[in-house]
Amino acid sequence: MTGWQISALGKIEKINITEMLDDVDSAKVKLTRTLLTEEDVSLYTGEEKGKYPVIPGRMAVGQVTELGSPVPYFEKGTRVVLSPVKPCGKCYHCAGGDPRECYDFSVAGKNSAGFLKDFAVIKTADIFPLPQSVKDNEAVYTDYIALALSVIDKLDIEKGQHVAIFGGSVFGSILAQLIIYYQGVPILIDEDEEALLRAKKSGVYYTLKSSTKTEKEVLSLTGGRAVGKVAFLTRSGLPTDLAFKVAAPSGKIAFAGYSFPNVKIPLGIALSKQLSTVSVTNGYGNFEPAINILANKAVDLSGYTLPLTKMDDIEASVANMAECYKAKQPVPSFMINMLS
Repeated sequence: MTGWQISALGKIEKINITEMLDDVDSAKVKLTRTLLTEEDVSLYTGEEKGKYPVIPGRMAVGQVTELGSPVPYFEKGTRVVLSPVKPCGKCYHCAGGDPRECYDFSVAGKNSAGFLKDFAVIKTADIFPLPQSVKDNEAVYTDYIALALSVIDKLDIEKGQHVAIFGGSVFGSILAQLIIYYQGVPILIDEDEEALLRAKKSGVYYTLKSSTKTEKEVLSLTGGRAVGKVAFLTRSGLPTDLAFKVAAPSGKIAFAGYSFPNVKIPLGIALSKQLSTVSVTNGYGNFEPAINILANKAVDLSGYTLPLTKMDDIEASVANMAECYKAKQPVPSFMINMLS
């Protein structure tokens, strides 16, 4: 089998992999689409600390080609999406029967092998069948949807409640659309006007460009009240103090993302307003609801379709992502056609 690994700081290379299907609870999956994101390039550039070598790629879809033993809901050829996270099974929460709160998740592309390879051998508990109505190019965003559902759960958003979202990436847009789906009222904030326009075209009707006037603009949208719930995307690049300023006294702020680069909390504002904070780093347990969201067309991803990259162009594409990352420019994700 073939894969690509980050073997050292700033170096990605093609490798041969041997993965044997020797477990009755596992399946061999031919990957068809793999998505590389800013998280992968942060590891490549060294901003995100990790242990090399590691195969990147947290999000992927594919087809089952072989099963360790017969499974009622799988057969050869079943299209599946792969979960990137697995609880450790050993920590206090896992031992207590609450793996959602695991201290030490295994994460594909970070501290375990990711999905930038042509085949993956994976536990059947970590793959989920896809309905025919869900296309591969949409299914690669399942993990973002699962993460957004975890944010909504943690914030405990009520019907009609305003929620400020700091970060207009595809994940921010998905989160905003899902808050609308659950009858909340999102206010999406970002510096990138193009990102806000894409979100607006996807049905997010309250969007604000981040500025010194943001606090007042939020108040005008909420009838003079600050927002009780705030979601701050950790890779948004926006100032955290603004998120704390728009939060109402005794409000709740969720820091959401796969990692937390240079996130600083304005403790004075948090204490004076008696704000509470939570962190949301994965969508474990929400993959099946996320697939239902896609099947029901509850989110519009038409504005976020990415051109397919051939496997031969992976190294050049990662290098291009790294240049944008180092220049503090928006980092374009890219989708690889693993059949090319």
